[in-house]
Amino acid sequence: MSAAAKPQLNRILQHPAIWRAADGVRGQNGQQQQIVTVATGFPTLDRALPDGGLPCDSVAEILCPQWGCGETELVSSALTSLSQQSRWLVWVNPPWLPYAPALMQQGIALENTLVIHSRQDKQILWAMEQCLSSGACSAVQGWPHKPTPQQIRRLQLAAQKGNSLCLLMRPQAHIQQPSPAPLRLEMGPLQQAIQVRVVKCRGHWGSPWLRLPRKAMHQATVDAAALGTVQKHGPDSHHSQAIAPTAAPVTSGAYTLSSPGG
Repeated sequence: MSAAAKPQLNRILQHPAIWRAADGVRGQNGQQQQIVTVATGFPTLDRALPDGGLPCDSVAEILCPQWGCGETELVSSALTSLSQQSRWLVWVNPPWLPYAPALMQQGIALENTLVIHSRQDKQILWAMEQCLSSGACSAVQGWPHKPTPQQIRRLQLAAQKGNSLCLLMRPQAHIQQPSPAPLRLEMGPLQQAIQVRVVKCRGHWGSPWLRLPRKAMHQATVDAAALGTVQKHGPDSHHSQAIAPTAAPVTSGAYTLSSPGG
């Protein structure tokens, strides 16, 4: 390469859309702007994540081999921290009915917790986007069926706008599909420990499989929350009601969603 071409190449490499491996090293040395994160409660995982935790204004995609593989326990500590804000903690279309006593035992503020049910992806994604962009929610968990990359990108923009963490729960079968989510975590089968690896993260490489110790309290309470009511309860057990996020949550509740235009 000629000497005249090097300055031009250097200018191109400074474009913010281009990431270089050295950027991650500089970030670890504190030379990049710090991103606000919330700790997962697992130091091993936090060390593998950029900035030491889950980003508070972004999409974190969690890919599971089956529901109940430890995904609830993985994010419970972060949700406990975020639920202390005077903003909603929203669950959109969970495959099980969250068990209130277990959530309360973890320290999650039930008065700031809202559950929304819907059958159609259009409504699920609409609810997630509205909640994220409203600024009234500290975190939004969603279980859409088959979101497209464009729809995930909309969730990312909404999370940035509302300064809200988006936890996008998806089956592991979608791991080979492209996703604009800045952070992707893959779960392994739940055994004596939680198994997870970082598939994709902003500004850093991924990680090998990590084994995270299960907490004794969680083994009873979280399993009851995630698994104990799967068959007994379902979305159809709630009254149909439209829901719009508000800035001052007063009580917890569960709703079947009806979005504008069906």
